[in-house]
Amino acid sequence: MLITNLGSLKAELARYMFHQRFQPDYDTAVQNFEALANRRLRVRPMEAVTNLTTSNGETPIPPDYLLWRTVLWTGRTPYPELDYVHPAYLRSTWIEQDRGDPKIFTIEGDTFKARPVRDDVDAYEFHYYQKISTINGNDNNSNWLLLAHSDLYLEGVLFELFVLGRNGEAAAAHKGLRDEKLGELIQLSALTTGATSSLVRGEGSALGSGGEYF
Repeated sequence: MLITNLGSLKAELARYMFHQRFQPDYDTAVQNFEALANRRLRVRPMEAVTNLTTSNGETPIPPDYLLWRTVLWTGRTPYPELDYVHPAYLRSTWIEQDRGDPKIFTIEGDTFKARPVRDDVDAYEFHYYQKISTINGNDNNSNWLLLAHSDLYLEGVLFELFVLGRNGEAAAAHKGLRDEKLGELIQLSALTTGATSSLVRGEGSALGSGGEYF
């Protein structure tokens, strides 16, 4: 059976579990696996871009936010990249009182903050990793991870079900398969991101007078 949504996943789980008493645990097992996947995975299909508009230099981060990748200020071209700073530094630096272009940003709780303050519409291009959307709720629900890697979803949910059923031996077997497939997905993402270019700025690089990084 092809696994393309929650309903077909549940049908496949029923073939493995051999007993209907586990069916009330399916939603919990799916939720637990998705929580683990959101903790472990930072791969290309999770990359997202949105524009932020601040009020007095602050705005809520997207509700599906996991981890920032970069922040660009759109006020001039090419877009300059902002530097991340610790929340405590944001208010302790002279940049807090500056009136020039935005230079730094931080994330404190669920709030994005940039300084100097510039509240232009869509001023910040926010690149981040987004959470994997849950498939719980409706049998027709699906997401990119289930469609592209149904075997991983199946092993991950089976592990959670066997943990809930206190079957340590079966749980250990499916944990091994789950972790192997997680590793394969992480490696696949790394291999398909693209080779490092000499033009890509690395940590500690500086911009020379001719525009080259060294």
